Amino acid sequence: MFGQINSDDSGFKDYYPIAKRPYLSGGVGNNPYENIVFDAKPVVYYGIYNDIREALSKDTITPGDAIYISLQPQLRLYNENSKPVKTPSYKAFLGWQRILSTKNNNFFTAAFETGHYSNGQTGAAFSTEFEEGTDGGNAAYDAITDDTDLAALLNRATGNFSTNVTRFSLNYRINLFDSISKPTKIHSFTLAYQLYHNRFMGVFDFGGYNPNDIAIYGRHQLEMMYGYTGYLKKARFSLEQEVYLHFGSHPSAESYRSESRGIIYPWDNDFGFFAEFSFGFDDYNYRFVDNFPRLSVGVTWDWFTPFVIKKQKIRK
Repeated sequence: MFGQINSDDSGFKDYYPIAKRPYLSGGVGNNPYENIVFDAKPVVYYGIYNDIREALSKDTITPGDAIYISLQPQLRLYNENSKPVKTPSYKAFLGWQRILSTKNNNFFTAAFETGHYSNGQTGAAFSTEFEEGTDGGNAAYDAITDDTDLAALLNRATGNFSTNVTRFSLNYRINLFDSISKPTKIHSFTLAYQLYHNRFMGVFDFGGYNPNDIAIYGRHQLEMMYGYTGYLKKARFSLEQEVYLHFGSHPSAESYRSESRGIIYPWDNDFGFFAEFSFGFDDYNYRFVDNFPRLSVGVTWDWFTPFVIKKQKIRK
């Protein structure tokens, strides 16, 4: 993802170097219990303050900052009676990013985001008969051992998933320009750490986790991402690899997830088509206990238009 700095900017002014891309997809590959009809993540960013575009347009090395709210819901339609959307994911973050441009017009960005992650359900995670937090719901955890297959026990209709979450991310982007200062090749490297915690923003006592659940979730996740962006004639394309490593979860849950993705933007604008192959734990609230490969195809869009730095020169 990269932004634009020139005289004919689009109406969308904010730029976020570290961001989640929205998408709508279908595909093949499912867990043994459900069949996915489509998967959608309509991510939006609401800027509170953002001078990143202004900072990148200056001749001197000037830090740029963004403060924002990001809503990152994820919805899945399953092929069942009435084709319900079950246990949708809701993520909401308050975030801050700072970007610095190097002397060679490469970018270094740090992001800090904190918020909430849940699925809006009230049922016990491993019982369809009881509500979350009741004696009956809590009793279901007593029968769980390291050998228990949690995917087989999961309450997939109303099982509650809830935690507060904080993320810290670093991104380094190498920009290669052509003779007219247009970035034609971009290498992007991202490292992120995610922590599940009980207090909202580390302070407020709401939105946290059930103590029985956090022992199953695990609290720590490390994410590594590489992306290459280039051009085929006038069409922009991206090739991306993401690896997620989750620590401390129940032994029946896989500890890793891999996503390999190709995206093409035929008209070199925000709208693109993608294909993705993923395997490892499922990234959909409590369905992280599932483990299956999936091939997805769909559409995606980038809220932040590609940028051209006004002049390709060594910054002072």
